[in-house]
Amino acid sequence: MKKTTYLLMVLTMVFSLTACDKLVEKGIKKQMTQSRTGMLTDGNLHVVLVGTGGPFPNTERVSVATAVIAGGEFIMVDTGPGTVRNALLQRLPMGNLSAVFLTHFHSDHIADLGEANMYSWVQGNRQKRLEVFGPPGVEKVVQGYALAYEQDSLYRTAHHGEDVAPPEGARPIAKTIFTQDPDQAELMFDRNGLKAWAFRVDHFPAKPAIGYRFEYKGRKVVITGDTKQTGTLARHADKADLFICDALDAKTIHLAAKVASEVDQPSLSKIFTDITDYHLTPVQAAGIAQKAGVKKLVFFHVVPPLTNFILKRRYLKGVKDVFGGDIEIGEDGMTFKLEPGSL
Repeated sequence: MKKTTYLLMVLTMVFSLTACDKLVEKGIKKQMTQSRTGMLTDGNLHVVLVGTGGPFPNTERVSVATAVIAGGEFIMVDTGPGTVRNALLQRLPMGNLSAVFLTHFHSDHIADLGEANMYSWVQGNRQKRLEVFGPPGVEKVVQGYALAYEQDSLYRTAHHGEDVAPPEGARPIAKTIFTQDPDQAELMFDRNGLKAWAFRVDHFPAKPAIGYRFEYKGRKVVITGDTKQTGTLARHADKADLFICDALDAKTIHLAAKVASEVDQPSLSKIFTDITDYHLTPVQAAGIAQKAGVKKLVFFHVVPPLTNFILKRRYLKGVKDVFGGDIEIGEDGMTFKLEPGSL
């Protein structure tokens, strides 16, 4: 009897382990086959808010990155800290990353550039260098990341072989955007029907800083980058399907500056005070959206972190009085699909 019981226990354990292996295998397979590669070729213009926060740590949002996907092209606009992790968790096809567009060189917009290059290189077995577009100064940023990741790249090629990690694809390459006329947008990308223009914004002393306008099959998406109010933003955003706009709640940040001063944190108080002078407020962004006649206004680079409904209400106060179209507070992972239309 004891032998029979023992045998049954052993068989049960073997069966359980086999079943466990099957479940694990099924889970791994599911993870590996969930990439959203269909976005590349379905004929639509896709926009994914990979990261929508500012530089302040919080549980709601990582820093800034926006994916624009159409016609086989995958562009990441900015690569803030935590955004490559988000892109992978959001099942974006990192192995198909075509290029990175940088708006300016604050750390909350560039900190994951090395990771974006590394993951796209290895996942895509990329044999050509990743193009990184940006205003003058992008050369230094790209060279710095290439140097910082040089040893990592050598290790990966040595370990996995050149078929998996081709050495010629490891180092990103800078593509400097020169906006000759401060009032005009410059066509700087035109592939497979996806076009992109760069235009100057005002984020002084981060200078030059630029925003981007994308067009594909009659659809238009405008991403401001970080900026304060300018006389040209409404023109660049004219009739956009999506106007993805920087917005900071200055009233709440001024309150935070006051509190920081009261608790003897003068440096933090100074930072809070200073940052209000080179970002749009939600109401200012709404005014631009109304003047431009955009269809949907999407706030990103959301400051402060909107961790409760009170902060959200303060953030949106007065916005609907100014703009009559659709309004969204951007959230990480939020996705928009724009089917072909006509401008």
